[in-house]
Amino acid sequence: MRIAHAAPLALSLAVALAACSQEPDAPAEREAEPAAVPTPAAPEPEAETAQVLDAIPARFRGAWDALDGDCSLSSELRIEIGATTLGFYEARGEVTDVMTDGEDAIIASLAMEGEGERWTMTRRFALSASDRLTPSPVGEEADFEPMTLKRCET
Repeated sequence: MRIAHAAPLALSLAVALAACSQEPDAPAEREAEPAAVPTPAAPEPEAETAQVLDAIPARFRGAWDALDGDCSLSSELRIEIGATTLGFYEARGEVTDVMTDGEDAIIASLAMEGEGERWTMTRRFALSASDRLTPSPVGEEADFEPMTLKRCET
């Protein structure tokens, strides 16, 4: 009786193995996909509009605070800008790169440290004719809103 069951089982295994060893059907020919159109590269900044600097220009340096701030060291919106550093209420930053962005603005990349953490950020600082400074984010920083600052007397 065992032999009677073994023959169909052996036949089933042989059929299954034969089915697995067959080559797959040739893939159907696909329609030719259109070639990808290259995206034009972003234009390089003109040498006249962007210059890499060694330090933050003197006219951006100093202490700045919110228009309604009192310029005290305890003001949470006060910024102290040096040649290669920025100081905020609870954080300090070292300038890693700085470049001009037109006549009255710079873009500074910063290595920040504060409250036990480290991060990088990039800010654009624009000066107005009335000696006001407006820092704004560069890149994706949704929680930062630009705020105009006044120069503090030292």
